[in-house]
Amino acid sequence: MQRSLMKLLLSLMLAFTLMVVPAVAQEEEPPESEDIEELFRAPNDREATNSDMAFWANRAYQGDYGGFRIFDVSNPAAPEVLSNFDCHGPQNDPVVWKNQLLFLAIDRTLTGPECGATETEEHDDPTGWEGVRVFDVSDPANPEYITGVYTDCGAHTITMYPKDAQTLLLYVSSYPLRPGPTCGPERGPLTGNSPLHEKISVIKVPVHAPQASRVIAQPKVSYPGDLDNQFDPAEHGLEGFNPLTACHDIGVFAPLRLAAAACAEQSQLWRIKPNGIPDTQNPLWVFDDNVDTDGEGGGDVAVDFWHSATFSWDGRTVNFIDESFGNGCPPVTPGVGDTGRMFFVDTVTGRKLSHFMMPREEEGAYCSAHLGVPVASMEDDLLVNAWYEGGLDVIDFSDPTAPEEIAWFDALPAGPEGSNNWSAYWYEGPSLPGSNLTIYGTDISHGFQVLRGDVDAEEVRLPRLNPQTQEFLLGEGPNMRRLLERARQGAGIRPFQAPFATPRAKLSPEARERVLEHLAP
Repeated sequence: MQRSLMKLLLSLMLAFTLMVVPAVAQEEEPPESEDIEELFRAPNDREATNSDMAFWANRAYQGDYGGFRIFDVSNPAAPEVLSNFDCHGPQNDPVVWKNQLLFLAIDRTLTGPECGATETEEHDDPTGWEGVRVFDVSDPANPEYITGVYTDCGAHTITMYPKDAQTLLLYVSSYPLRPGPTCGPERGPLTGNSPLHEKISVIKVPVHAPQASRVIAQPKVSYPGDLDNQFDPAEHGLEGFNPLTACHDIGVFAPLRLAAAACAEQSQLWRIKPNGIPDTQNPLWVFDDNVDTDGEGGGDVAVDFWHSATFSWDGRTVNFIDESFGNGCPPVTPGVGDTGRMFFVDTVTGRKLSHFMMPREEEGAYCSAHLGVPVASMEDDLLVNAWYEGGLDVIDFSDPTAPEEIAWFDALPAGPEGSNNWSAYWYEGPSLPGSNLTIYGTDISHGFQVLRGDVDAEEVRLPRLNPQTQEFLLGEGPNMRRLLERARQGAGIRPFQAPFATPRAKLSPEARERVLEHLAP
């Protein structure tokens, strides 16, 4: 079965009949794996597509197209459901702040912002609503809706930038693949907007008055050097969709004030200005890989759609991902070539270091890269990543010119009845016992997963993780060595309060000098 971004965006996923179970469901066939074991699985009971995750201390938040769930992961091998909250709104991608505020991205036009609103008959209904919902989750058993913030073209993904103790900024990525109330080739110009969109939205959230959240900026986005300054779906075999100039996802490295933006046609690196607004009009560099010079099945590749971005924890490398519109494992897009890879790019120069595809060809499956996050480690650069029907894996990119898969998990049978992973993340606040990785997965059809990776790494525990927001600079020096030693010794600290990297930690002097020259005013 072909799986493409457009099917996800338009909510045309097949409905799966699901039930919540307390442990791993029995497979028709045993999973294939190498050094990763699934410990726990919990489908949602809404027959809804499972989407993304976020973490704070001992809680995990998982969105689905019908609402969200909150898990207590104090014991990651046996999570407890604290809340199963109905609130329809594709995609319901979450970010969380201090286990107090939860934000969900909504990119389907609804009759209103409140929970219980239904989908409008037409996407571009001028009375409709799409954007970001805000919830109070301080009592996890009884979440409360606070407000909704309308954004042009809705909110496909959101990225949190913590400006200061009083103020959060949300970077909203959206685009007019389909029209909206103030979006697209007709409604856009009628409401003063570009038919291509050409912007992101920035929402200001006063932490102590979240009901006052509002859009404060709409930075312009363009594709420097691109001949027509737009992404045309027809060029990728997708007829009937609107051209666009916009971003799908943004990863931020807060201590370095850098944002890596996956913007459909291009990947870009932006400065974040002191006011917290990204300088989208003056990218530090742009990167694309849009020509497969040796055709399908060769060594060269092309990019269908720049989908997501994340940094190594020392800030030296950016990992960008192409979400393929093609089919197969590895994926091929007719007329475009080999697609669905991930790319490792030098943060300072924007130079491509390598591209990577999981090395396990799988007949009958679709295995485009999708969403992952690096492991915070003092020793190696490791990345946990999802590959849709190819399962999830751990990639060693300590040498970013030659990344290598070192562990993987793939439920059978091949295709959507087996693995169908939206995202896979490493997170160690609370952790599994022993020397291994604690991994969380979202399977589109099978729900929330916890897995153990038999991979030894010098991890630095984190107090929280919104996967698109890296708040801690994990570098070299005596301060980090002291923190690591305390982590090894336990220091008498509860798991989710264990020592972690801080924004004051530094890169080596040489690397710091190279990066900081980009941050000069």
